[in-house]
Amino acid sequence: MGKNISRFTINLGLIIFGITTIFSGLLIQVKYHMGNHGNIAINDFVIGINYPGWSVIHKISIVALSLLMICHFYLHWKWYKAVIKKKLISRNQQVLMLSFLFVIVAITGLTPWFIGLLNGNEVTRIIFIEIHDKLALILAIYLILHIIKRLRWFLTTFEKIRKETQYITSVHKS
Repeated sequence: MGKNISRFTINLGLIIFGITTIFSGLLIQVKYHMGNHGNIAINDFVIGINYPGWSVIHKISIVALSLLMICHFYLHWKWYKAVIKKKLISRNQQVLMLSFLFVIVAITGLTPWFIGLLNGNEVTRIIFIEIHDKLALILAIYLILHIIKRLRWFLTTFEKIRKETQYITSVHKS
């Protein structure tokens, strides 16, 4: 049961923080970046939160998502090795592309943070943000497809955990 709970918890966290990251990122891009020509209306509120607030939400969700993805990669490391070793790449293109895109989007998203922290070149920082924004849209599509494809596993695992928890609770009450 412990293995199911840990995998389920990691996957649930990935879904929650993935959706939060996608939503906050799209909102920041559409509301605050697009068409503003560098003049971001930081005090415009959306759902009671302004630009700095959405930026913090996006950054926190990215950090949580990244940590959970490291755990997820670790849990599936044998699968990755088997796919590469057995040359099953063509049969697993969607998952491999999702993994590759995640890494590239993470790099292009984290790089502007470091450039900003180090007072680096603003033009380079903005170029990385633009690349990140475009690739993140493609990543979001792959992520949604990945979740849909595995929804059955998620629901059956949840049901197994629920039944096992009910059984354990009923045994302890007896």
